[in-house]
Amino acid sequence: MKRFLRASTVCVFLATALPAAASAATITVTVNLPGGGPAKHAFVRMWKQGANYSIVSLETETTNAAGKATFKVRPGGCLKAEYGTDSGGRPIYIGNACPKPGDKTATIDLGK
Repeated sequence: MKRFLRASTVCVFLATALPAAASAATITVTVNLPGGGPAKHAFVRMWKQGANYSIVSLETETTNAAGKATFKVRPGGCLKAEYGTDSGGRPIYIGNACPKPGDKTATIDLGK
């Protein structure tokens, strides 16, 4: 009986601890302009490719004054950053990155 209680206590602990740890995982994204400076207020989107190659938007953020944004880690998610607009409303600078599982940081260097 003691063995059963010990095993069930461990299972309950793991069942409550693992989702909390998984939901707390984040990635910090740094967005740099072509000259190397921070891209203040850049639009960053975390997206994932779904079935039939459709793109599913998961989350969007705007970078702070240091060019950083924080996202919850999404398995298989990639990041795309856009900065500035031309006269037609299209972004001037674009960049992307696909972080590997376990990465805590990612850097996107924008280009034309």
